[in-house]
Amino acid sequence: MTEARQLSDRAKRNLMMLADAIVLPLALWFAVALRYGDFYKDMTAFWWLFPIASVLGVLVFKRLDLYRAIVRYIGPSSMLPVIQGVSVAAVGVSLAAYLTGAVTFPRSAPVIFWFIAILLIGGGRIVVRAYFYGLFNNYLVREAVAIYGAGDSGAQLAIALLNGSEYMPVAFIDDNRSLRKNTIHGIRVYDASQVETLVESFGIKRILLALPAISGEQRRQILNRLADLPVQISTVPHLNTLVSGASQQPRIEEIQIGDLLGREPVPADEELMTGAITGKGVLVTGAAGTIGSELCRQILVRHPRLLVLYDNSEFGLYKLEEELLNEKPDDTEVIVLLGSILNPGHLLNVLNTFAIDTVYHAAAYKHVPLVERNIIEGVRNNVVGTWLLAQAVQASRVTELVMISSDKAVRPTNVMGASKRLAELVIQAFADRARSEGEDTRYCMVRFGNVLRSSGSVVPRFEAQIEAGGPVTVTHPETTRYFMTCSEASELVIQAGAMSSGGEIFVLDMGEPVLVRELAEKMIHLHGKMVGPTEEPVESSKVIDIVYTGLRPGEKLTEELVIGENITGTRHPKIMQAREAGITWEQLVSLCESLDTACQQADYGLVRKLLETYVTDYRMQDDAADPGYAEARRTAGLTGNVTRLDDHLKS
Repeated sequence: MTEARQLSDRAKRNLMMLADAIVLPLALWFAVALRYGDFYKDMTAFWWLFPIASVLGVLVFKRLDLYRAIVRYIGPSSMLPVIQGVSVAAVGVSLAAYLTGAVTFPRSAPVIFWFIAILLIGGGRIVVRAYFYGLFNNYLVREAVAIYGAGDSGAQLAIALLNGSEYMPVAFIDDNRSLRKNTIHGIRVYDASQVETLVESFGIKRILLALPAISGEQRRQILNRLADLPVQISTVPHLNTLVSGASQQPRIEEIQIGDLLGREPVPADEELMTGAITGKGVLVTGAAGTIGSELCRQILVRHPRLLVLYDNSEFGLYKLEEELLNEKPDDTEVIVLLGSILNPGHLLNVLNTFAIDTVYHAAAYKHVPLVERNIIEGVRNNVVGTWLLAQAVQASRVTELVMISSDKAVRPTNVMGASKRLAELVIQAFADRARSEGEDTRYCMVRFGNVLRSSGSVVPRFEAQIEAGGPVTVTHPETTRYFMTCSEASELVIQAGAMSSGGEIFVLDMGEPVLVRELAEKMIHLHGKMVGPTEEPVESSKVIDIVYTGLRPGEKLTEELVIGENITGTRHPKIMQAREAGITWEQLVSLCESLDTACQQADYGLVRKLLETYVTDYRMQDDAADPGYAEARRTAGLTGNVTRLDDHLKS
């Protein structure tokens, strides 16, 4: 079979012509034999009629381009040239017999020949087509799938799958009851209420959504309806993107986790987006990170004059540059720079050299357990780095600095959250100083919930655990989080900057928080697995257990987005702003200078006291996971450090 597939198109056409040239005279012989009821009948008296049938039929087939039709994709329309060619051959044989006086040739034989030839030639092609569909060689190994949506996209998808070798569509599912019991391409349409029975009856392993025109809410309702079934849910592109008449399979894509959020994605205000970016010089710190890289993509679409990618990750910048240089507009220059936000001289030089107008500050350590184990570097990068960046912005011609913060900065219980709250205080103090001294630079902050698929987030971890066969680890059955998509996060950053007057904290209305346990369950189901443990007789490879590991150091059951009630709306209906209590400029300078010194000297006691002094209600855990902190407590204690801090604050 492999060698046959490797034949050239010309060789395949010649092979089909030879086969038809043999079948046509055989069909005529069979017709005469049936007419006489004698398969041993001597037909030499009209032998010349057999090559006439062969030549006429093949010539007409060729004229009608029958041999250019790919047999494995042949459809009902391809039967028309078969009927036409056989009809011409039958008429030709009848006329030849009449004109040559072949008196022993039965006059009804051409009619019988017509039926037999169509059956053999047309039926032969159908058999070959069925072979490629897998009815003979691979039906049992093809994955049984159902197509949700019996419209144009579903019908087109069915044809593409039937012509392939990987999936076998066995049922259509549709919410439109008027389509019930209809048959499309030989596949029956069933009502959506029957889906559970269909999965069991047909052994369906995957359901493909072919519903390109439905709303996000309708999509979520369908996914929730399918969520408890042990099948994998996938989606396909719109039928216009399917390759017509070719052998390529349609692109089967996994369901986007954003479809499970229970809310519509927040659309961007394009006027705000373009006004903030078009024609400007923009720098993104932490550009190679999840948020930073998506931010760069969104910025490029709006045609900035210049985009500077600033990060200390060499590999991350290399990958991002490779991607963006292929997508950047002709009127935009992209510059890639290795650099740390802890190097203020380099930062200031970059801002001035490239005449940067707007800085988006995404550089931060944000993984809660990792920062909890690396207190000094986490605090120095997140707080001191923000302080040094804001100083560089203040000394340059930059007109806007937007810092990306976290919902963990609200009443923090971990070092990462406390460090982000201090970074917010830095930005607030710079904004207050700019207003009081009449400076043009605007400083603002954006607080995120959890960003789906960002590095270190639960979604990639859950996916890896599911693919490994489980278990899926969840910290607590009641843990809830706010989730947003990466595009929502980056668009929020840009729009917030466009609406800022200085000092605001912007947050997105993300609806109700999501139970992490329920998110894990939905992801397990959408991968075609069952949530264990289960009493049903199911093979173990199909069951994924959820294991509760307990809250990690510094982790909270629930997250908040704002401190207090001082929250108002903006021109965007889904973006809110808040103003929260800050600190004076003098307090800020004292805090940051002390913190910088403490970090450089690895003075855990001073770092702890500063965090607890300036972040309301925050208390660092005595059993913090940082081994340096634990060693400092064991060998020297923290009393001396605390005393020095008290003396410093008094002075």
